[in-house]
This record gives sequence, structure tokens and C-alpha cells, in this order.
Amino acid sequence: MLRLAELTHYNKGHLSKVENGRKPMSMELAQVCDQVLGTRGALTEHAYATAARSRGDRLPLAQLPAAPRHLHGRTRAMARLERLLLGRSGAPGGVPVVCVDGMPGVGKTALALRCAHAVAHRFPDGTLFANLRGDDRPLEPGDVLGSFLRALGAHPDRVPDDQQERAAMYRSLLSGRSVLVVLDNAMASAQVQPLLPGSEGCAVVVTSRQHLTGLLVSPAQATRLTLSPLALPDAVDLLRSVIGDQRADAEPTALAGVAMRCGSVPLALRIAAVWLAAHPRLSIADFNRHLTVDTGRLALLCAGDDEMQAIQGTFPEQRGRAGSRSSGCSDCRDCAGAHGGGPEPVVVAG
Repeated sequence: MLRLAELTHYNKGHLSKVENGRKPMSMELAQVCDQVLGTRGALTEHAYATAARSRGDRLPLAQLPAAPRHLHGRTRAMARLERLLLGRSGAPGGVPVVCVDGMPGVGKTALALRCAHAVAHRFPDGTLFANLRGDDRPLEPGDVLGSFLRALGAHPDRVPDDQQERAAMYRSLLSGRSVLVVLDNAMASAQVQPLLPGSEGCAVVVTSRQHLTGLLVSPAQATRLTLSPLALPDAVDLLRSVIGDQRADAEPTALAGVAMRCGSVPLALRIAAVWLAAHPRLSIADFNRHLTVDTGRLALLCAGDDEMQAIQGTFPEQRGRAGSRSSGCSDCRDCAGAHGGGPEPVVVAG
């Protein structure tokens, strides 16, 4: 037992309680023991089955929104995020926290959700999710805690008014549970810190447009994963997946030009691809020429949808060029005619 305590960095007394059945084996401890004992995941599977039985008929925590079916060019980022969330924390009570940051529209939420769904089975007590709305009207941590506490089974009448008391109750309810927490679109470290669990077996992934330095230097010692725009081949593949091989193969050079003018930003690429697919008689070359501006970069057209606002600021050189057409475009045919009957580009500026 002493040797196992040394190898796993767990207290001998804690291990003894687990061995004698007085304390359940956490998922994190099971993973560590599988690693040091060479048991090939047997203990992890046992811990998962035990936790599943203990849940009984309780309403499961399953708050994750749907994830995208395809992620172009994110294989390495996906693998790294999975490793970070499932890796050893290094000490009892350690909670893996990963901050995924990057420019608007680069695919932070898509990556976080796809990875969260992929590893959710490793967190048998469920998943919590909150959009912290860091780009609009940021949610107060206390409000998010109230929602999480109710989801964890706390009676509304027992939820404290004080934020610190809510955070303490939140950590207490997570004690002994294995829960994955996804915090999307954070504005600042202070918004996230009260929402971090304090129990081994849990993990957190945070997405933000900001570099959350406060989390990187906090006791939680978060790890930063920064997403960049896609490589050009991956950007072209994304366009191809929407408009089809036949059309893409007919104009490969023009298609690459569209990808470059979208800055290889996934959201901008997808909006461009959807627009192209909706106008099958328009050549990609003509579409590309309509995207051309003096500085050579712009973020798309027909910006009436709320989703378009997510890529504002991606192309700072376009700041101030957006006109009244940058919002409220209700019919793509209204954009025709300005350039020989084709679509008139609308700059989405930051």
C-alpha cells in the first residue's frame, strides 16, 4: 500500500479506505492506478460501472448542446484537448482546466463541444454547460452557480444568495462526483474561477476570445490551447464539403481564393460556402471577384444573421467600411445588380 501511495501520489489512508470499500474509487484514481499497475483500463471500467449503478434513477446531468458533425483541420487540437482533460492532475484534488482561446469564428466552441461529447463517457456523473456570454452581456458567476446547483439537485430554497456560499455549496455537491464542466465564451478569469470544481475526477474546458492569464497562474493551473485559422488545404476542404466536389473541382484556383479572402476562419468559410451553395449558377470566380476589396481581405456578405456578428473584428483592416447593408439583409436577391448582376459584397467590420 505504501508503494502504491508513492506511485500514485495519493494518501495511504485514502487508498486504504478505497480498498476496504469505505470510500468509492474516483475515476481519476482508477486512471492513475491503471497506469502505474498496468491493468489496461480495468479499474477505470470498474469505477465507471460502479458510479453508473450508484446514480440509480436520478435525472442525469447531460447539458451539452449538440456538437458539429465534422471538424476540418482540428485533429491534432482535438487529440491534445482530450489528453489534457483526461490526463493526471498530478496531485489529489487537482482538476484539469483547459482554456481554448482564439479569434472570433475560429471554432473554439465547436472544438470544445466535439471533444466534450467524445470524452463524456469518462465522466459518469454527467456534464454541465454554460454560455457565459462574454461577447454580449456577461453572466454573473453567481447566476451560473445558481443554475448549476439546481441541476445538481439542490432545492431552490436552499440555494444561498451569497456568491461565495454558492461556490462552496457547488464544490460540496461535486465532491466525490466525476463531472465535466464546459464554460463557453468567457469574458475574464474572474468570471470562471468561482465555477471551478474542487474535486478530483472533474475537469473543465473554457472557451474565450481573451487570454485568460488569471486562470493560468491560479492554483488550478489551467493549460492554454490557442486555435489559429485553418491551413489553406483544410479551409478549401471545408468549402468543398458544403458546395460539393463537382463544383469545387471545376474551379480549384477560385475556391482557394475564396478561402484566403475569408482568412481561413471556419465560421467565415462556412457562411461563404452556404452562400455559394444557395447560388449554384454563380461561378466561384465571380464570387471571389466580388469579395475583392482594396486591402484584399473581407469577411463576407448578407450579414443579417446574428451568427455573422461572431466574426466581427476578425479583419481589423476592414473596420469602418461596413455600410448600412451590413445588417438586415432579408433577401440575397437584394444584393444583386451592383456588379453586373452578381452579389454585392457586404463587409463585416470589427
